[in-house]
Amino acid sequence: MIRSSASPELITRLFVLLTVSSFPSTLLAAPPSVTRVSPLGIAPGQTSELTLSGSQLAGVTQLWSTWGAAIAPTKAEDGSLQFAVELPQDAPLGLHAVRVISPEGVSDLQLMVIDDLSSVAEASGNNTPDSAQSINTPCAVDGNVDNLSRDFFQFEASANQRLSFELLARRLGSPLDPSLILYDAKGHELAYADDSEGLSGDCQLCHTFKTAGTYIIELRDIRYAGSGGHYYRLRIGDFPCLNVPVPMGVQRGTQTRVDFAGMSADDANPDIITVPQDWPHAWYPVSSRRADGTASGFSFVAVSDTVEFLEREPNNTGPQANSVTLGMGLNGRFEEPGDVDRFTFEATNGQHFVFQGVTRKEASPADLILELYDAAGKQIGRVDDAGKLEGSLDHTFSADGTYTLAVSDLSRHGGPQYAYRVDVQSYQAGFDLAASADHVNIPAGGVGEVTVNVTRRGHNGPINLSLEGLPEGWTALPTIVGSGMNSGVLTVQAPADAATAHVLDNVTVVGTAIIGDTDVRVTATLNDALSARWNQVSVIPKNVSLAFTAAVAPKPAFSLTVEPAEVILGQHLKTTVKVLAQRGEGVDGAIELAAILDKTAFPPEASVKVQPIPAGANEVALEVTAGAKTPKGPFTVVLKGTHKKDKATDTAIAAPINYRIEDQLTMTVDPGERLLKREGELRVKVDVTRNPALGGGIKLVAEKLPTGVTAAEVVIPADQSTGELVLTATTDAAAGEFADVVVKATAVDVEQVTLSTPLGKMNIE
Repeated sequence: MIRSSASPELITRLFVLLTVSSFPSTLLAAPPSVTRVSPLGIAPGQTSELTLSGSQLAGVTQLWSTWGAAIAPTKAEDGSLQFAVELPQDAPLGLHAVRVISPEGVSDLQLMVIDDLSSVAEASGNNTPDSAQSINTPCAVDGNVDNLSRDFFQFEASANQRLSFELLARRLGSPLDPSLILYDAKGHELAYADDSEGLSGDCQLCHTFKTAGTYIIELRDIRYAGSGGHYYRLRIGDFPCLNVPVPMGVQRGTQTRVDFAGMSADDANPDIITVPQDWPHAWYPVSSRRADGTASGFSFVAVSDTVEFLEREPNNTGPQANSVTLGMGLNGRFEEPGDVDRFTFEATNGQHFVFQGVTRKEASPADLILELYDAAGKQIGRVDDAGKLEGSLDHTFSADGTYTLAVSDLSRHGGPQYAYRVDVQSYQAGFDLAASADHVNIPAGGVGEVTVNVTRRGHNGPINLSLEGLPEGWTALPTIVGSGMNSGVLTVQAPADAATAHVLDNVTVVGTAIIGDTDVRVTATLNDALSARWNQVSVIPKNVSLAFTAAVAPKPAFSLTVEPAEVILGQHLKTTVKVLAQRGEGVDGAIELAAILDKTAFPPEASVKVQPIPAGANEVALEVTAGAKTPKGPFTVVLKGTHKKDKATDTAIAAPINYRIEDQLTMTVDPGERLLKREGELRVKVDVTRNPALGGGIKLVAEKLPTGVTAAEVVIPADQSTGELVLTATTDAAAGEFADVVVKATAVDVEQVTLSTPLGKMNIE
């Protein structure tokens, strides 16, 4: 079973696109939704008419794209929009994305291609070999497969002509699970492709035709599923069938020869690239044609600040291992089944490094095993995959010496597609962030939210979330993913007078934390959110993975604020916050409140007792509690309000509730002279500082007193912070120096709140 370089200004930029309306949300449509782009590919150096179909498209003002500036529609019809897209000759080939903006907000991303093959629309009625649609190659056919149906295309090929067939469906976000079958004119099967390795379920095949004649290519869903949404782009031409570049990583500021891995890439021309030193992205577009070819294959190469080493064969055995410097990126290819690539390097005692395999998320089918050996050949580390991703080998070297990293495929597979990269980095505690959506629509004068998921790596402390690059008047409200928490809700507030159709560059969802002595800053990716929306596709285009966008939606029917901005409490304590509603016209019923993220919104044993804002009321007090296992530190929870009346449902996001868990009580014992004489007394001053959530009296007792010494219990009143213990000694009290006496404080109203501190050395004479 068969399974060009571009300039920085042409590469994707991140935008916030702002549009605003003053009408209540109940009177306006939902944000725009794009379900189809036609054609699915447009060519560099031309002006193409791009049609976007979907719903809620009335009033769309702009098309956003990953290749350039926003443009206005040239024509609008019911359910569709047309745009005249002019691309420069050096526009980067490959997968791209578009979205549209209207006064109601911004749409989801929709994938398409910049392609040097001309586009042909599928004709209806081509669901049998006899009714196959005639096409002239090279070309790319855009169409969709109907349920329980197949699509057939007929073309001419000359003797000894080699043609490549590549089906883009899953990689464009389509649910189509495609297969391709190539026939001669008599219906004899010549080639078949399904789930080509590394392509997220899409397929490629390459065939050399022995004789001139008419041929047919069949396309269908493997389960015969289909619909208007089962769209595809079938590329046919003399292009090389590529998976990934070789090497898969290049160093910023250097010139590199990039070759390619793929089922038919042996004669692909290399792409000689120089990534500028100031290149802002972690990727760079690459493409290739065959000699005298007219069409291209395309991919992305990773860009790093370190040297990227490309393996040299033979390196299968220890004595043949390639010598590298620890910290270089390692690149290679398993040329044949069973191939093992070895790299040797020097390390010193205490060095801590992480070896991260990179293959399947980039479109290589290799499933890596990483094995680490010491100079004696003893294996000291091994890692396989980690779910859908390659494994990460984390190792601290215990001695100076020579070490070897062996890289192989889990199933001992090999071949022209099986390229890999091992990212080698000195270990740093940190975290990764994944936004749960590719955009957020923020009501004018209201609050928008996006959930951010956290993968921690040796850092269990708080992480501050923000949206960087906001214009003046916008506010990224304080949001903290507290200690041990793995998700948070980032909230952003738009001004009531947010500018219409304003565009802002370089807006990113970021997390910051202080880890040791280092300020750590991490940008959230969209990969998980996009993969979930695009049918679990494993390869997300690099120019799309950071394309987070926000837009201003219409003014909300009501808005919610929180007072105070932050509350402080401690374990076993509780406090209250107010949620206040600013109601618009007709919003007079109860407003139900619920925590976004629900059960994962709180650390252990912490909660907010949520209840509705009653009908006709404008506020409600909510109780915030912490338990014995609630960790100290700052936390954030975000509430969503819902109002229903007749057939209208309106929602609003509240400003975040920020709460901080601190000590319940602190106590200081006056460090004065500790001399107690028999039949005398010793007065000890004790100061307490209560947590703001702790009220009531504080009971003081002295414990572990020497024989013959007593002290009466003292209660510091609720409105005071100082008390005095009086220690008295009898005539026969034990003489000497004593250091075991402790002062214990207990909250009168919350008996679980206790604190003990040593009195210090005391002499009795």
